[in-house]
Amino acid sequence: MTLNFLRCLMCRQFRTYFLLVIAMAFIFQSLLVFYLLAKVKDTEGPIEFGSSDSSRIHQVLVKEKELGVLGKSMCGSLSKTALSAIKRATTKKCKEELSDVACKLKNNQLVPERLPNYCPRKDSIAGSSLGCFHDNNQSRLLSSYGVKLPGLTIQKCVDLCAQSAFLYAGTHNGKECYCGNKKPSLEHLLTRTYCSVACDGQSSQTCGGVDATEIFDSGVPNRDSAKLHDPIVNGTAKIAFILTLNGRALRQVTRLLRVIYRPHHVYLIHVDARQDFLFRSLLQLELKYPNIRLTRQRQSSIWGGASLLDVLLQSMEQLLEIDSQWQFVFNLSESDFPLRSIESLEALLAANPGRNFLKSHGRQTRQFIHKQGLDRVFHQCERRMWRVGDRNLPAGIRIDGGSDWVGLARSVVEFVTSPTRSNDPLLRGLKELYRYTLLPAESFFHVLILNSKFCESYADNNLRMTLWRRSQGCLCQHRHVVDWCGCSPMVFRTTDWTHLTSVMAKSTVFFARKFEAAIDQSIMNRLEEQLTNSSLSYPGLDSYWECAYHMADLTPKTNHALLAVSISLAKHAISLLLQNSVVECSGLRPSRIIAITSYFRHDHYLGDLIHFEVDEKDVEFETLVKPLTKTTHFMDSPRILSTLQVGSDYDPKEQVLRNRLGVLSSSSKPAAIFKWTGHINSTTSSQMAHLVWFDPDDHVRAVHHVNVTDASKMSNQMLEIDTPLKPGVWLVAVIYDGKKIATTEFLIVPQTSDDSLQFDGKINEFQKSWGKYLPVDAKSATRREKALLMKKDISSYLDKTTADYYAIQDICYTGHPPECATIQYHDWQSCTSTDWSSFSQDPKSVLP
Repeated sequence: MTLNFLRCLMCRQFRTYFLLVIAMAFIFQSLLVFYLLAKVKDTEGPIEFGSSDSSRIHQVLVKEKELGVLGKSMCGSLSKTALSAIKRATTKKCKEELSDVACKLKNNQLVPERLPNYCPRKDSIAGSSLGCFHDNNQSRLLSSYGVKLPGLTIQKCVDLCAQSAFLYAGTHNGKECYCGNKKPSLEHLLTRTYCSVACDGQSSQTCGGVDATEIFDSGVPNRDSAKLHDPIVNGTAKIAFILTLNGRALRQVTRLLRVIYRPHHVYLIHVDARQDFLFRSLLQLELKYPNIRLTRQRQSSIWGGASLLDVLLQSMEQLLEIDSQWQFVFNLSESDFPLRSIESLEALLAANPGRNFLKSHGRQTRQFIHKQGLDRVFHQCERRMWRVGDRNLPAGIRIDGGSDWVGLARSVVEFVTSPTRSNDPLLRGLKELYRYTLLPAESFFHVLILNSKFCESYADNNLRMTLWRRSQGCLCQHRHVVDWCGCSPMVFRTTDWTHLTSVMAKSTVFFARKFEAAIDQSIMNRLEEQLTNSSLSYPGLDSYWECAYHMADLTPKTNHALLAVSISLAKHAISLLLQNSVVECSGLRPSRIIAITSYFRHDHYLGDLIHFEVDEKDVEFETLVKPLTKTTHFMDSPRILSTLQVGSDYDPKEQVLRNRLGVLSSSSKPAAIFKWTGHINSTTSSQMAHLVWFDPDDHVRAVHHVNVTDASKMSNQMLEIDTPLKPGVWLVAVIYDGKKIATTEFLIVPQTSDDSLQFDGKINEFQKSWGKYLPVDAKSATRREKALLMKKDISSYLDKTTADYYAIQDICYTGHPPECATIQYHDWQSCTSTDWSSFSQDPKSVLP
């Protein structure tokens, strides 16, 4: 038997089968490897095959295992939306939170199914039938809204229409639901036999017929808001203001406070937890003004985040503890500014006690719910709002919303924040709902008031004006912090003055937003003149200063590249100051940067002010430096490009670079900013231009194709490469119709930490073909010489290079002048005597 078996092993058929099995095993193993490597690529970017593949595959297996555990824990497989959020989250804590929220959503534990409505329409019974009426597609009795609802029941249709504040709901042909506000005429009334089609979701009920609709009362009040009474002359009301602040615009904030400050009102300020400079600077107000407080319960708020509602509720609760007399609370931001006097606001509030001032969305509620993302679940962690899945909103209540800038009566604030009300079914349910809601402050108070005992106090006017240009403001803003596309209002500029005043003339508005002094301060000056009915003559009226860095800041993280460039510029400034010196001032070597402040005048950026110490004890200077343009337009090429610049932190809505000084490091995300003249040759076959990016080694690192037909606004293009940026001088060339029409340079500042970075990236053959457009001139040799110096001494490299990219405009000293100045020099100026220094007078931004 054994001998026969051995003979069989030698047979051709067995050998064929044996080889086939081995081949299949090899193929399976190869496919597994490629699959895992593909997973690596999906999660970690481009890869190269090599000896580290096995370890990388192991990492992917670990990640797959983690996702598998998170995705299947407690509630089985999760949705693709939830898994995507879990995969993109970076911390274990956030992944676990997202998994828990997704599980609760799947198990219907996250959203209340039904909430009570304490505001029924008088003389109506929700769900009561008005009868069966003749109805068809040609002439709907309820024509405001209609939808096919799988699983339709009478209650579902009534709830849907009540949610959108429609007075009547109608079921049709078993699956269709219609809503409207016009009560049907009895001339269309039919006998009930015409409405005999069974409901798709409950066969024991009937939901209209083929050409018949059964109509029901939704029970909700109509959309009319409370009418406002005319202001009472010399009427008074005590107001509490909540200022929720972000950023570094200290002087704009103090100017706002100066204009709205009155000793008998209350002011509570919440500064974002990441804004140490603003908090530290405003804290001193508490010592001088007993009615101004800064909350210590600070949060790091993000656009659309659930924390925004938490900030408001906590601030309101604190205001109740601070003062027992205020009657209304209004929330403001650093970008708000009053349109009318605070006294005129008091007169209106005195005439309308107990009113709640909110602004509705002004469109169909179903559209608002979808656009706002209210029918989705979001969770905030890692300073991001993660989209987890879809949800059904609670039945039984009316949904509304619009603006998160509100004016609320004290009674509502007490109701919302009182511990004794914490078990109220409506309040508790709404807090549960809005814990997982995008932009919660834009609808929480609306929904609460409209469905509570306060419903008759709802005034559909938040007394604000906002400038919307959705073509610019809705370019999918804020995707860096939220899984959703958002819109933001525009900044008012002087060109908007006619529009602003026309709205004021016909509307009851007391505040407007957004204003930003760094973009256009002139319109704020005009508003204040209108408020005071006088011509302003403050020193520094047309100037604005905004701090970009201070050495005492705990947050955000220090920008070491910015400090390195600033020290180098401080050296240049001192050198220029002493250039005619016959006596050496040895103690004037810059030693430390104290602060950096952006300076604007007549709504133009004029440079940054670098405040620094020197070796000589107790001596400080401030110098004004301005970035130089490094753009060249070629005379032998068509002048179709009016602007070309490279920077970072580009704001596409306002079309400005937020990194005004333009200091870039290896981790920066540069963007080319450009604008066409409109003088484009229509006979040219191509309407495309090309941006070619050259690194300091003269290699082409990226080529971007851009459209040249839109000359109405600024365009931008990010540099899209995966590796850090190599320090040195980069160049961007603009190519159109085969010709180089313009170039610009930008500096990537070297740092000692760059030694650990990998700068080299793959350059494909297509990119190499664009190398012919690299300018070859005397500057090329100079750049190579400086690059060699950079490898030896970064400080010396920056001292030589920054002079090519920045100009020293002026310099002054603070406090007492240096000893050598009192002996030798008489033309040195004190910073307080200038009109440009951050130490010069600025009374418009100082409280009385």
